[in-house]
Amino acid sequence: FQSISHELRTPLTLILNPLESLTQGAPVEDGLEMALRHTRRLLRLVNELLDFQRLSAGKKQIALEPVDMVRFCRICTDYFLTACSDKNIRFPVTVEGIPIEDARDGLAYVLANAEELEKVVFNFLSNALKFTPPGGIIEMRVQRHQRRFRLSVIDDGPGISEEGQKHVFEVFSQVDDTSSRRATGSGLGLAIA
Repeated sequence: FQSISHELRTPLTLILNPLESLTQGAPVEDGLEMALRHTRRLLRLVNELLDFQRLSAGKKQIALEPVDMVRFCRICTDYFLTACSDKNIRFPVTVEGIPIEDARDGLAYVLANAEELEKVVFNFLSNALKFTPPGGIIEMRVQRHQRRFRLSVIDDGPGISEEGQKHVFEVFSQVDDTSSRRATGSGLGLAIA
């Protein structure tokens, strides 16, 4: 499985580099833009498969360091604010009850790996964005609970059935497996999270 994923990644990278070169600084045809977008998506999927394989095999080492949660939340906010705005979704973010725009750096630190924590939070926020209807709300909160912090993503989307909740973190699980499903995904994001 890991060997096949590696074999897929090499040609994808060789396809992606020229596509990115062709799209730099000039108007781009729709077909070329679509090819670039789908190649990036396929490469992300292959990388997710490799990450999951390493995690499952216990071969992925995660180095922990102090992470400033105010700065971390600002990065998340910057990344998702435009997408939320495009869907007319409110996106309040708070750290210890303080709106992110008013929170001072250093208010809350956690021992984590920022890159891995970002993957987890981006998976939660991406899912919230997929399922929150236009005009809705997605909230991200960091709140102290005794000697730990809890990071929560809350949205007013349709929610997950009780049966779906049993499977949401399984590999390749899609909670909405109907043919009319609106959102796409690999079914790996929450398993990795």
